[in-house]
Amino acid sequence: MPRLDKLDEVLFPVEEHAVFVSVPNGKTERRLPVPGKKAIVNAKDQRVLGIVSDGYRLVTNQQALDWGHECCRTVFPETKPTEWEVTATDAPGTAGYCHIDLRHNSTALDFKDLTADKRPDVFGPFIRVTNSYNGLRALSFDIGFYRKVCKNGMIIPDTIIRFSFTHQRRDIGETIQFKVEHDRLTKFRTAFTDSLAGLRACNVPRPQFDPLVRSVLLLRPPQPMEPDTREADDWQNLAGHLDKMTDRYIGELGANAYAAFNVITEFASHPPVNRCVHRDRHSFQRLAGTWLSTFSQECRKPGFTVAKYLEEQAKAAKPENQ
Repeated sequence: MPRLDKLDEVLFPVEEHAVFVSVPNGKTERRLPVPGKKAIVNAKDQRVLGIVSDGYRLVTNQQALDWGHECCRTVFPETKPTEWEVTATDAPGTAGYCHIDLRHNSTALDFKDLTADKRPDVFGPFIRVTNSYNGLRALSFDIGFYRKVCKNGMIIPDTIIRFSFTHQRRDIGETIQFKVEHDRLTKFRTAFTDSLAGLRACNVPRPQFDPLVRSVLLLRPPQPMEPDTREADDWQNLAGHLDKMTDRYIGELGANAYAAFNVITEFASHPPVNRCVHRDRHSFQRLAGTWLSTFSQECRKPGFTVAKYLEEQAKAAKPENQ
């Protein structure tokens, strides 16, 4: 089932309905109510999106988006509402949950990598709104940053601000209060710039690019790898796709970890349809953020080499994580 990537595809009306079970009773059936449960239904096509508890607080995707705009104004009070725009929508075909990205479209909040020489990169913020109708994901608002040159989105874990609310009436009222410690944003700008500087200073030989990128994104060949199969062809296509991105970024940024980071974030933002790709955009971008936070510290340790790092990553990988 294809993913939904247009805003109007996720802004459909929803309704709450009681849940019943049909029990055979001779030649007829009895409809018995299921206590403590209700169904969230797409009112447009009458499809059930999820079965949740009575205490579930329904938040429509439109309402979540409206709160996302409020979050933008609260976290970045120096901006204007018209400077934020929806630039990405991602949801499974079932529409049980969705992610909506609001990006800042001016230069007021640009993050510049101070270590860049003649072509400093410019980073801007975005806020990702996550909402669900099946109770499996919390209503959340994540702040991330993207490289404006190619609009590679990323989410940095444990970063500046993340608001998260379970879909329970005790957590979500008629309104949401976004409380912000603005000094955290200033501290993050410094840490973010410092992390990128560490990546730029870390050389990565070309043969180690592919293993590094695959280890970060948890991309592994199908096992067993049977020749002349659709899975083998997909893996070969995926490897070729990564090779092209790697060559492009090495040519632009040099053979360093920062170029690898851009390969990772571009792939994370635009994962191809491929049998060997098993995660969605949001999951890949979180992997990219986790790697930036950890690798930028690891690569500065005395005696660090990418080869040794890859060996340690391979040892740490377990079959159950494949």
